[in-house]
Amino acid sequence: MRRTWTQSSPIGDLVIVVGDHGIVTIAWGDQRPDAAVGAVPECDHRVAEQLDQWFRGEIDSADVEVDLSNVQGFTRDVLETLHHDVGRGETVSYGELAAMAGRPGAARAVGTIMAANPLPFVIPCHRVIAAGGRIGGYGGTAESASANLDIKRTLLRSEGVTVKG
Repeated sequence: MRRTWTQSSPIGDLVIVVGDHGIVTIAWGDQRPDAAVGAVPECDHRVAEQLDQWFRGEIDSADVEVDLSNVQGFTRDVLETLHHDVGRGETVSYGELAAMAGRPGAARAVGTIMAANPLPFVIPCHRVIAAGGRIGGYGGTAESASANLDIKRTLLRSEGVTVKG
């Protein structure tokens, strides 16, 4: 059974979807996840509290199970690598993450994967930056690219990281 709820956060309202095997998706801004269709409107208070603690900087990572069963291949490799190997206060370039996930030279593919990350914050795509320490991009909403980058900078600053650009 999937459950969904809307939770406020420092970057705006989040739509959370949790299934039997863990958290399935987090959407923010104007996104409405397909995974929420047919889900029961019920909050998983443990997941909600973990996310609140993460946003407050009280924990380094949310201690929640993730359900990537709908994600396969290199995309899954990249998301799992980022989730397990890049901690709070660390950054990695798109190219470095591609190499860590077993496909050196696939930086553009990693960028595409980050733009479609189903679990931002839990799988911390804000920690992936461009070569040379530049900010790179950040998606998630249909807002302006500038507003999205401000959110990425805010998330990184909350972890003690400053980037160029």
